[in-house]
Amino acid sequence: MYISSEITNVSVQWTVICCHEYQRISRTKWRIDFHYKCGAEMTLEDISDDMIQCLILGAVNSKKEMQINFGKLVIDTDSVELPISEWRELQSLILDE
Repeated sequence: MYISSEITNVSVQWTVICCHEYQRISRTKWRIDFHYKCGAEMTLEDISDDMIQCLILGAVNSKKEMQINFGKLVIDTDSVELPISEWRELQSLILDE
């Protein structure tokens, strides 16, 4: 299953650790920029939709203090019933808002 084309940018901010920024670079490929509090940075390119789905679901299900932003939409992960087992469940929460 592909991530909806309506979702082009995702930011996951763990308040004490790091920020991951996901940006769509083609229909099925993404770039991830990792920014760590210690100043370290890393970029991965040409990451598939499947991997992005796994990483974002893992972040949401981690129950760690974070803010997740899908473009202009912010999801309060405390209000989501966890665990979310499939991308389809999370994507419906994002696109229904």
